[in-house]
Amino acid sequence: MNPEMLAHLRSVCGDETVLQEIERILADEFQHLQAEIEQANFRLEQQQTLFHVITRLREPLDLETIFHTTATEVRQLLQVDRVGMFRFYPNSGWDDGEFVSEDVDPAFTSAMAHKIHDHCFGEQFASQYHQGRVQAVADILNCGLSDCHIQVLSQFQVRANLVVPLLQGDNLWGLLCIHQCDAPREWQTREIEFVCQIANHLGVALKHAELMAELQAEIIVRQQAEEAVQTLNQGLQRAMIEMKAVNKELEAFSYSVSHDLRAPLRSIDGFSQALLEDYLEHLDADGQDYLRRIRAATQRMGQLIDDLLNLSRVTRSEMHVETVDLSLLANHICRELEGNQPERRVEFLIQTGLIVEGDTHLLQVLLENLLNNAWKFTSKIAIAKIELGMMLSASGIPTYFVKDNGAGFNMAYINKLFAPFQRLHSFQEFPGNGIGLATVQRIVHRHGGKAWAEAVVDRGATFYFTLVAEEEKV
Repeated sequence: MNPEMLAHLRSVCGDETVLQEIERILADEFQHLQAEIEQANFRLEQQQTLFHVITRLREPLDLETIFHTTATEVRQLLQVDRVGMFRFYPNSGWDDGEFVSEDVDPAFTSAMAHKIHDHCFGEQFASQYHQGRVQAVADILNCGLSDCHIQVLSQFQVRANLVVPLLQGDNLWGLLCIHQCDAPREWQTREIEFVCQIANHLGVALKHAELMAELQAEIIVRQQAEEAVQTLNQGLQRAMIEMKAVNKELEAFSYSVSHDLRAPLRSIDGFSQALLEDYLEHLDADGQDYLRRIRAATQRMGQLIDDLLNLSRVTRSEMHVETVDLSLLANHICRELEGNQPERRVEFLIQTGLIVEGDTHLLQVLLENLLNNAWKFTSKIAIAKIELGMMLSASGIPTYFVKDNGAGFNMAYINKLFAPFQRLHSFQEFPGNGIGLATVQRIVHRHGGKAWAEAVVDRGATFYFTLVAEEEKV
């Protein structure tokens, strides 16, 4: 108490006992006021520290900087020996981890770069810290801690321990550890509340870091996708250039086949015919047979050249997509077939309303090949039946089919069916060059679909095709 105030009180109060009582009351009040002042100062410093932490969360700082600066400020405010951020290793069951940041009194051992294993923690305490458990230990030697826990703390000279969970959303990311190393320490309620507030804000920083990492990963994935698209586009451009060059070579080849090969074929055929007409009497039966075979071979080669050129045109021709009535096209083709062989008895079943999007010319060529095949391979059936229809596949794709009750084929050779110039029947049995189904498949592929077939020998065949890609739904 101020000596002048004390002298003034003595002059006013003559009773020494009363004076001592007043002096005691004033001393108690002074001590109470002093405690409130200290409490107010702590709260002020606490709010300033929290303000700094929150401010840093709004700045583009990395997690390491936020941790280190926060640890320094918290240690300074609480006057402790160590403040550290401990992280559990992913998928370790919360039994293993290490300190990733700390601020420590130089008189004590750093906890950084030490791998820590506590086989008791994950099984016994992790779920409790998930729920927000706080551990405040005044003296690790006298608070009933397990031996393994004391051993872990002792290696860092810890005597008093305050631990708060660091939650990254719903995940227990790690622990905020406050250590007193030089002596035991009773942790005050205000200190515990303050550390919990700091941990909550660090949890926000952890969540932000997680979201930022996810965003950066997504950005990297998108950049890689863009680079892949650019690479693909460059590849497509090169492929288009190469395709144009190949097409020019094919055009040159087609011109050569059409003109340069036909000329000698016409000569061979013409001279063979002249020999048959002008020198027939000079040739015996074998010679005449040889000449007829030569003429048949040259004519067949001419037909093969025509088929090869037609197949090339199907592949290279420009497509003009429009609405096409397959039913109408099929009816025209069937009437032509009947007109060419009116003596045959064939029942046509053409489903109406088969409307598609595609190239009219190519689709007509497709139906001509399929219906001509059905007509040809039912030629030995007394009452033939040819059907064109549509059904929906399991994925909702319209699947069209041409079905007949003719010769069929052996499914063991299905892999040869759509290859050019491959035949499953002899030329004498069913004439043809084996180019029709190859043409069908190329037309189907140009429309984005696929073609396949099913058959039984002497019980007919069914040819299926789609005109859209499998992933498209109609």
